[in-house]
This record gives sequence, structure tokens and C-alpha cells, in this order.
Amino acid sequence: MIRFLRRQRCKIVYRSEYFSAVHARDARQSFDVMKFKKIRDQLIREHLIRRKDVLKATRISDEDLLLVHTRDYIESLKNPLLVGEILHLDYVNPWDEYIFEYFRYVAGGTVLAAEYALENKLTVFNLGGGFHHAHPDHGEGFCLVNDVAIAVRKMRQRQLAQKFLIVDLDYHQGNGTLLIFREDEDVFTFSMHANNWVDCTKKKHNVDIELPSHVKDEQYLSILQAELPRVFQDFHPDLVVYVAGSDPYILDSLGDFDISEQGMLERDILVYREARRREIPLIVLGAGGYGPDSWKVYYNFIKWVIKKGK
Repeated sequence: MIRFLRRQRCKIVYRSEYFSAVHARDARQSFDVMKFKKIRDQLIREHLIRRKDVLKATRISDEDLLLVHTRDYIESLKNPLLVGEILHLDYVNPWDEYIFEYFRYVAGGTVLAAEYALENKLTVFNLGGGFHHAHPDHGEGFCLVNDVAIAVRKMRQRQLAQKFLIVDLDYHQGNGTLLIFREDEDVFTFSMHANNWVDCTKKKHNVDIELPSHVKDEQYLSILQAELPRVFQDFHPDLVVYVAGSDPYILDSLGDFDISEQGMLERDILVYREARRREIPLIVLGAGGYGPDSWKVYYNFIKWVIKKGK
């Protein structure tokens, strides 16, 4: 019974289609395609969740993609060779659409996470997602579709929520999401990131903090602690979307921040507690993170919520 109650502190979204052996050229090849499966398997191995507890993502429809993306762009994504060019892939079979299908299922998982969180007043982790670089008419940074923006507009369409806070702590700025909601003051975007993909906006409900290379735990966490609670105090969202990229981690193979494993967990707990103490539904997306140890950062957070979260 105790274990069952602990499981009710959060839910996990995943399905087998999330595993995709996408092999990219250059720096992108450091993304561990087994990352989120490792997390799911370790949670089961440690009896923190059961297989039947995992919510299965559904494939997102063209209709839902059109809430954010142009029709021409969506149609172009049905061409595997073009998708291969966008993602800088080594090899793409011209008759194989599994790559776009991967993004469809993961985006569907983000929508499901939002629906479940709002309907059950709960925290829901999607083992994937956070494709915050995707624009309405093109993809960037290994992001084909913007699942964050799609979920926001889908929740509005279903009249489940109107105001959203996007907390983006990925190493990279969520430039696509920022652009999509640049004139929408009911979507507050909060971001702490490095000096890349930096798009500026005069939007009132936006906090955009650029951090220096090799920033360490103390400075990073002190800035987050000083800035984020103010946003929660002044803006009262119906849903918090946390883009929890693990690439600020010191062992990340692409980023150059120096945040320790414990510092990453403290970062995540801070966001979690700000939402939960106000009883605001929260969804968490895996986002960026590169190298063989990346999976541990997201796993540590989920494990903490299951065992200690309130």
C-alpha cells in the first residue's frame, strides 16, 4: 500500500515507439537513443513503478500539429529524406517514416501528460519531449515539432487551461517556443540558458537569463531561487510545463556549464516545490542532454518525486 501511494505522487508517460535508433552526424551523435528507456527500465527494476502504471502516449494527429505548424511544413515532414536533412542523419531509407513517427508519439505523450496532470491535479513526467527549438514552418536543433506549444494550444482547445508557465532550464534557449508565444501574455516563458539560440522579445511575461560558461551550482541555484519564485507569485498559471534539460550537467558532452549531479537535482526539486506548494499541475519534459550519464539526471528527479515528493 505504501508503494502504491507513492506512485500516485506522479505518473510516467512512455511507449516503445519512443525508442528510435536515430544516428546523426557530428555533435548530435552524442545523444543516447537508449536514454529514456534506461530510465523506464531502472524505475521498474527498483520497484518504483510497475509497467501497468506507465501511461502510453498516443500518436498525435495532423489536426493537432496544425495548432502550431503550417500545413506545408507538416506535409514536408512526411518525406523521410527531407527529415534526414533537417536532422543531419547519416542514413535515411526513402520509404521509412519511423523518424517522424517518433516525434508524433513523443508529442502525443506531452499532450497526454498535460491532460492527465490537469484532470488529476498531479505531476506527470514524459520520458521525452521538450522540442523547444521547432518553429511553425521549420525544425531546428534536432526538434521537428514543438510539443510544448502544441500541448498548450491543445489544452486551451479542450478548455482545460488558459494560463501557462513554461519553465525552461535546458542549456539552450527555447527560441521556437518563445517565438510562437511572443504575443501571448497568457503564456509566461522563464528561461536560464547559455549564449546560443538567443532570441530577444519585449514580451511582458518573459524572463530570459543568459548565463556564462562554467557556471557552478552556487551561482546557478542562487539565481534560480531569486528569480523563479517571483514568477510564481506574480503569475498564476493553470499548468506549469517544465523543460528539464539535463545538458547543464557538468558531464554533459555538449554543454559547458558545471552543475553537479546534486545541483541538478536541487534545481529540479526547486521547480517541483514551487508548483506543488501552490497545487498547480506540473508536467516535466526530458528535453536536451548528451553523453552516457545524461539519463541519470532525469532519473534522479523522478525517483526523488516518487520517494519523497509531496
